[in-house]
Amino acid sequence: MIIRKGTVRRGMPGAEERERRGGREWLYYSDAGALTQFGAYVETLDPGARSSERHWHEKEDEFLYVLSGAVTVVEDDGTHELVAGDAACWPAGIPNAHCVENRSGAPCTYVIVGTRVTHDVCHYPDSGEALYTEGTQWRVERNGTVMKSGTCKSPPGRD
Repeated sequence: MIIRKGTVRRGMPGAEERERRGGREWLYYSDAGALTQFGAYVETLDPGARSSERHWHEKEDEFLYVLSGAVTVVEDDGTHELVAGDAACWPAGIPNAHCVENRSGAPCTYVIVGTRVTHDVCHYPDSGEALYTEGTQWRVERNGTVMKSGTCKSPPGRD
């Protein structure tokens, strides 16, 4: 399936799925292509924006490749600036909490790829929360209390 840049028609085969919130924009190419084994999307951060809260996954690998601009990767061991052509990998099960920030004065864009497993636990050490994905359902807990729950936006993969 070919997905052409700029074809934004939600739900149509061959069209990219686009979402913008705050200082972030996502193009969900894997959803548009009906991929189930991994998620792949392009994310753009405006200056001052952050990708997420620092986190790590028990069962999901993550890969980031910088397309343009400069991004700051925040990990347990400190910060690392990446520029176009640089990459970062976060293997499943290694508790290295990470996120990406744009500390520059211009937008930055990168590709992010992650495995789609039907059961995972994602840890957020700064807030003490954990995200549990079980089949098509998810829930966020803090100290054993469910904070919120719902149905997965993207189709989970296969174990």
